[in-house]
Amino acid sequence: MKKYVYPAVVYYDEEAMVYVISIEDLGVIVEGDTVEEAHKRAGKFMDTYLQTALKEELDIPEATPFDNMVSAHPKEMVVLVESTINNKNKAINET
Repeated sequence: MKKYVYPAVVYYDEEAMVYVISIEDLGVIVEGDTVEEAHKRAGKFMDTYLQTALKEELDIPEATPFDNMVSAHPKEMVVLVESTINNKNKAINET
């Protein structure tokens, strides 16, 4: 098994009235009515991204260090999004 952890930027889109989470290293952007919902969706999208990348033997980018992401986005909240992939390249949902 391998655990992947990426920092993600959280912000509120006032026009759409939703929370948005962007995992910049993977190009994953999701939204939700709450931060928790957006975070959960980000995890699911990350699972899918990683499973597909591993299946297709694509390079998976390294995660930007958390402190670097915080420095790059001083006015937004930065959270960690995790995914655990088993030896058969399938995501293991821990929630």
